[in-house]
Amino acid sequence: MNLWHDIIDSLTDGIIVLSPAMEPQVVNPAAETMLGVSQVSAATVADLVRQNDWLGRMVGACLDSGQDLGDMETVLVTGPRELAVRVEVSPLLNAEGRPGGVIILLHDLSHEKGAAEAATTGDLNLRLSPAGLAHEVKNPLTGIKGAAELMAGMFPDDARAQQYCSVILDGVNRIASLVEQVLMVSGPQRLAQEPVNIHMVLHQAMRMAGLFPQPPEGVTLLQDFDPSLPDVIGDASALERTFLNLIKNAAEAIGESGTIRLHTRIEREFRMTAEGRRRQFLRVEVSDSGVGIPEDQLAQLFTPFFTTKPAGTGLGLVLCQRIIALHGGRLWAQRGGIDRVKGTPTPKEGMTFKVTLPMMPPEKRPQ
Repeated sequence: MNLWHDIIDSLTDGIIVLSPAMEPQVVNPAAETMLGVSQVSAATVADLVRQNDWLGRMVGACLDSGQDLGDMETVLVTGPRELAVRVEVSPLLNAEGRPGGVIILLHDLSHEKGAAEAATTGDLNLRLSPAGLAHEVKNPLTGIKGAAELMAGMFPDDARAQQYCSVILDGVNRIASLVEQVLMVSGPQRLAQEPVNIHMVLHQAMRMAGLFPQPPEGVTLLQDFDPSLPDVIGDASALERTFLNLIKNAAEAIGESGTIRLHTRIEREFRMTAEGRRRQFLRVEVSDSGVGIPEDQLAQLFTPFFTTKPAGTGLGLVLCQRIIALHGGRLWAQRGGIDRVKGTPTPKEGMTFKVTLPMMPPEKRPQ
């Protein structure tokens, strides 16, 4: 059973096993990522079928006939997103050989379609890998930076020349930083798989953000932690970078005065593993008393290059979301943060970023 669990959870194709009553029995991480949820419930399945009536027809036909069905290419609608997928629906046969449910296999065609489109437009030979593109950009940047520094040294007393050189150097540094962030978002991530105390991660992130142990004057930092939470399995450094980004965003949102609240607790939701065990999650919330963002911008927060900051790149939250997803968790944002004076949650202003992470299974926890 452990081997089958590892195989199903390691697949890049999404697998959803449903009972005849359309209740999810097994869902692997790839399917959760495609659907954008941390747990697939009966309500999730009902919503998925409502948005994709063709899927409901395929499942019904499979249950009635006991035959395999498939669609080589279709569009799967999941909330605001649309995915090009190949779908296969097969009967789950019981000991008597009768259908006891269905197995849905979802294969993401997005990357294949992108390559096909490039081939039809003649651009395939011109495509560069992220690392190759970064190399091509960094080489001229090094020359530009060196020339600007040389010019600044040639005219040390010319205020206008110093100003122009400063503008050039700032632009070079900004482009170099953007290239590094693009590489981090698009490149492969090698994450450690070690026991991680989430509260140690949060304290280190607060320390790096300059808020711990003593926040700046005018800033109130509330730590509402559940000390009984078990460890998570993952990469402490990657998680520290993620929460540092979220905490810095909260600090920038409140400016010189306001309240930031960090809250941890056990997540009420869980999902079933392939071996029928409950996989429990913990939740971390980072709330602020800032002005928040308009409702129409909320859906774009995790879109690459979308930013509300004058000097932002729009890749920080994208990278955070990817790191959390690689840990088997979920990151999302919600309007409404923390009251500036009372320190209690409020739906009127501010923002709250919510993270769920799978907890270490009980059998692996130290006794």
